[in-house]
Amino acid sequence: MQIRQPILYASILLLVFVVVLVAMGGGLFNQSTPWPVQWQHQSFNSLCHQIADRSFWISGQPMAVCSRCMGIYSGFALGWVLLPMLSLMKITRVAYIKKIVVFVLLFNLIDAAGNFFGLWQNTLVSRTVLGGMLGSSTALIFIGDFFQHN
Repeated sequence: MQIRQPILYASILLLVFVVVLVAMGGGLFNQSTPWPVQWQHQSFNSLCHQIADRSFWISGQPMAVCSRCMGIYSGFALGWVLLPMLSLMKITRVAYIKKIVVFVLLFNLIDAAGNFFGLWQNTLVSRTVLGGMLGSSTALIFIGDFFQHN
């Protein structure tokens, strides 16, 4: 296995972990300012609804993103870390990977719609798991761009 663009791969890895840390919100950093005005929450303000009841809490403060978004970001980070290992399994057919991403995205949309229409009640854990599946499968799309076999 040979890694293409190792500096870019490592840079994205670092960036993804920074995003996950920031998404954990001010509770992780023991900030005392009210959480809605913390810089972490402001950073994700246009990306996530940030409903406190749909977020995990750290040190008495909600994370800067909801549980589904946290699952997406942390799932992408996990998927990115696993790319070298998964490339050894030769999972590089982008068309197959895109089908997986679409399936998982639809599963997330069905879960959100079912909750919205009162068909079932999803939980923080179920939202996180589904978001994690979406994030990790999305990371797989890049496997062919960074890894090749000789």
